[in-house]
Amino acid sequence: MKTTVRALTVLLSLVIAAPLLAQASPPAANRLPVVLPDGKPYADPDFSARGLPEAPYPGTRMPMQLPQLSPVRRLSYEGWWAAVTNRPSAARLNFARALRITPNDRRLLWSYGWAQLNMGEPAMAMAAFQRNLALRPNNRPRWLPMAMALTYTAAGEREVAVAWYRSAALSDPLQWGSDNQVLRTTLEWTPQERALVSQLLEYAAQGDRAEPASFARLAER
Repeated sequence: MKTTVRALTVLLSLVIAAPLLAQASPPAANRLPVVLPDGKPYADPDFSARGLPEAPYPGTRMPMQLPQLSPVRRLSYEGWWAAVTNRPSAARLNFARALRITPNDRRLLWSYGWAQLNMGEPAMAMAAFQRNLALRPNNRPRWLPMAMALTYTAAGEREVAVAWYRSAALSDPLQWGSDNQVLRTTLEWTPQERALVSQLLEYAAQGDRAEPASFARLAER
């Protein structure tokens, strides 16, 4: 049960050698360490994996006032909104402030990871998701397979992305059991995320017929 989490901790340490707040450059050619699913469902609920706003539309402002939120929640929300409205500098500033206050806040790390995906930074997204996992090492969260699938998609790692996509279908068939269900589930996601979803579905359509040996070679890379 702990095999994949341990593998993430070891392999992804290459990604997070620098502090999480530092905007480290991704590996050459956006290559990420290869971590494959272990073939078992990731079925644990995780209530930290929620709370992101709906997809923004051109010309819209932030959809709600935030006086009732704590400083960290406000910074997280504003950072997320900046990330998905193409204001990366504001996103990084807000998340940096929030992470200085509570670096081990799992809901904050969840938002930070998805913000990095929206800004085209898969290595930083992977670092945030890994840190989230490390805070609950015995957990197999249901969100992990699709987050990994889209992170590898953003890095152009087709075979690994498809492997995690199949794991998502196994772990949560109601949301990810078919391409049509994926499209319905992600209907209100951001344009950037939906673009990644479309690319992932294209990857899957191109060929999920890779032999197991090819995945073994990937793991040795």
